Amino acid sequence: MHYFNKVKVDDEVFSLVYGKGIVVMSLPKKNRIDGFYIFAVEYKNKKKVHYTVDGFPNWCSSDGCSQTVFYMKDVDLTDVDIQPSDKILSQKKILKFKDKGVLEVRCPSGIWRNVDEAPEKIFKKAFKQEQFFLFRKEK
Repeated sequence: MHYFNKVKVDDEVFSLVYGKGIVVMSLPKKNRIDGFYIFAVEYKNKKKVHYTVDGFPNWCSSDGCSQTVFYMKDVDLTDVDIQPSDKILSQKKILKFKDKGVLEVRCPSGIWRNVDEAPEKIFKKAFKQEQFFLFRKEK
């Protein structure tokens, strides 16, 4: 059985990337096709993301995809590191760590994620706006 098999409009969910959100669209079961997006979530910043029945977001590629959204009742953030980085990286270090696959970005949810597991536009926006405090090397 798939995690979001019974998803419905107004369900509260939590995204590792965007934080708390509300399901704003859910296809009826008869209209669902495996592997396709079946529901949409809107977040505080008015960002809307579509997900598959397994919670895979529309911004990730099919090969490196993983579930990034969960029902609120299933989320336990006790052991999640949301502390700001104690060291601001240089532009050169950021690019070096990104190339090596060890760069993390602080997502709008406050959670640190490897940049390869977050939407590319989050990386690009923070980098372009020189918000280097939003980056750190993986621990």
